[in-house]
Formats: sequence, C-alpha cells, structure tokens
Amino acid sequence: MLIIDSFGKNIYIGDKLVGYIDDNVLFINGNKFAEITDDGKIYFPPKQIGYVDDDGSIIINNKEVGYIDGDNNFRFIKAI
Repeated sequence: MLIIDSFGKNIYIGDKLVGYIDDNVLFINGNKFAEITDDGKIYFPPKQIGYVDDDGSIIINNKEVGYIDGDNNFRFIKAI
C-alpha cells in the first residue's frame, strides 16, 4: 500500500466528508489532526499513535478504526 497515493484525497467518517490528506498531514474540519509518514506511520508529534497496515487498514491505539478505500480516501468507521 502506497500511502502517498492518498495525498490529496479525502477523509470520511462513515459517509460524511470531514477532512483531507495533504502531503504528510491529515486535516479534519480544517485543522491539523495528525501527521503521517510516507510509510504509513501516524503521529501526534512526537508520539506515534497508529499506522496504516499493508492491506490498507487504519490502526489507531492498537484498534482498527478505518480503511483506505478504492479511491485512496481514508474512511473511518467511527469517530476516533
């Protein structure tokens, strides 16, 4: 899974558009939410809080909370 394919894409919670993915930054409601590395590690600097695994599942605090869809958007199953 190439995370950089998601740069410029959107973030959804369920079907609701809530943000977007810029180069290495996740924005929700217009505010910086977290940082993401090119290899899928998610940070609230300086602490790593999660990652995107090889099958596109989004893991935060050791729980699967979403996935990357076929259009490379992040889709969270519920608010995190």
